[in-house]
Amino acid sequence: MARNFFLTGPKHAGKSTILSAALEGFSGPVGGFRVERVFEGKRLRAFRLVDLISGESAVIASARRGGWDVYADAFEGVGVQAIKRASTAADIIVMDELGRFELRAPAFRQAVMDALASPVPVVGVLKADSNPFLDAIRGREDTAVVEVTPENREEAMRRLEAWLAHVVSPR
Repeated sequence: MARNFFLTGPKHAGKSTILSAALEGFSGPVGGFRVERVFEGKRLRAFRLVDLISGESAVIASARRGGWDVYADAFEGVGVQAIKRASTAADIIVMDELGRFELRAPAFRQAVMDALASPVPVVGVLKADSNPFLDAIRGREDTAVVEVTPENREEAMRRLEAWLAHVVSPR
């Protein structure tokens, strides 16, 4: 069985919801990070990376007319530390989610790859995009990637729960 497990698929398919629900059923320390959306009214204004152990956070991208301003220093500060902290203090490393903004943060990308090669299992969400970073993760022999669609959410949840039961002790 693969040591690492990622969900992927279209926007709003329920990937992060499935991941969060599956992790509720397990004890032991969980580390890593999640990415939160920051809204101003109904408008998406930014993305914030949150360390699951320390609670520290940093804005990794903010909206500007026609695109996003990406803050590589936030990835390479809070992001790298979240991964390193989880690698030594957690039974499982969560990466929710990885996408295209990370392309500007080489130290963060290296920390992700180091974690994937470590003995600590990694579980997370990959944006459905194709880029060298995400494609390298998808191509790893020690990593399972399951596509989530509105039609297969329950099956994806079962597969993730089976993987978690194999790599992490249930409550």
